[in-house]
Amino acid sequence: MKASRPLQIDFASLLRVALPISLGALVQFFVFLTDNFFLARLSESAINGAGNAGLVYLTLQMLSFGSAAALQIVIARRIGEGRRDLALQTFRSGVGIHLAIGISLMLIANLLNQGILGMTIASEAIRAVFEPFLTIRIWGFIPFSIILAFNALYTGTVRTWPLLIISGTTAVVNIILDAGWVEGWWGMTAIGANGAAWASLVAESLGCGLAILLTALIIPDAFRPWTWLERTGLKAWWKLAFPLMGQFITMIATWTAFFFFVEKVGGLELKVSHITRNMFMMGFVVVQGMEQTTRTYVSGLIGENRRHDLHLTLRRIFILNLSGILLFCHGFVLYPQWLASAFFDNLEGTYAMVRTLHVIFIAITIYSLTGIMLATIQGAGATGVAFRVEFIAVAIYMLIAAALTLWWPQPIWIIWRVEWVYFSSIGLGSWIYLRRGTWMNAQKS
Repeated sequence: MKASRPLQIDFASLLRVALPISLGALVQFFVFLTDNFFLARLSESAINGAGNAGLVYLTLQMLSFGSAAALQIVIARRIGEGRRDLALQTFRSGVGIHLAIGISLMLIANLLNQGILGMTIASEAIRAVFEPFLTIRIWGFIPFSIILAFNALYTGTVRTWPLLIISGTTAVVNIILDAGWVEGWWGMTAIGANGAAWASLVAESLGCGLAILLTALIIPDAFRPWTWLERTGLKAWWKLAFPLMGQFITMIATWTAFFFFVEKVGGLELKVSHITRNMFMMGFVVVQGMEQTTRTYVSGLIGENRRHDLHLTLRRIFILNLSGILLFCHGFVLYPQWLASAFFDNLEGTYAMVRTLHVIFIAITIYSLTGIMLATIQGAGATGVAFRVEFIAVAIYMLIAAALTLWWPQPIWIIWRVEWVYFSSIGLGSWIYLRRGTWMNAQKS
């Protein structure tokens, strides 16, 4: 790896970092969309059962996401400080940590899938898909957790183009196997909904192997000497990682609970929600790239002692983020009927989908601002503050979501307005902290 140079904060440099991340997320969006396309063709129970299992998988995987975000922040800080060897040592330790996390998550998920989660599902048809799907899916915790450690390395060192190769290869394999194993394309044996679970597992395993191979070629000293962080370094990682793990798993666990709540309202409402979740990924494609870029730049600029450049950098990230949201999500208000028709062939489902698309366009627009505000707090090292902001927001979210689904059931497009409340709460909490200005000195070590 070449010696690092000062971070460049012009629009082109910001895009060079963010675009590979966002394009990688876009590729993953098409994977989710393909999964839903084939599962929806099987049955409503198939898409709902597999969708809920996927949410449980994602919820537990947030522990790895939180750890990876902490690794990214530490790596970016060390690179900014000119301590490249320590940055690589952090990565090596992260690979070992993520292997342990992946094994632990697999064991936890297997325990939870012994009827505990199934009892929360009212429909027997959905439960019949959910449990076997999750049984296969949990093996993906190990390769995907390791992939996230490599993501932290490339994002933290502002070299993100390998992420596009890794995610692109993973996605292509997943889509091909989806078509073959779910519906039997190209002479392959169709195995129904479980085919989508096997497709994801194989694709993630290949992606993990590719990440190891690419890194050995691009950054040959990333794996040697294989030394672990000393106790002080591990404590610095843990101080950042623990709140991020709590924040991310709280965020996604709440969203998972939301879908289990919606299942009580009805099958149509749950199908609309799972498709809406994937449409929401269109906005996430943009925001994920910008959030990771924000964490790297905030941490790196502080490491370079360039706090005076932070406000200008963040304004430019805000502009790029909102522009990307409008580019990717304009169809939610300009041609929602066409988008809905790909998944529904009846008026009731199409109408509900169109109304819900209008709602999430507003939610994503709010998210384009508040997501960057929260990522700024994380990048500065104040991950405990970010966790508290998230916790308060999800508490409000859960209360309103339960009210709109369990106590006074509403049409699905009304239920999804809870996202407005959630993202607005995130923004308010973040603004209260950021306006004080102390965040630029939150983490100096």
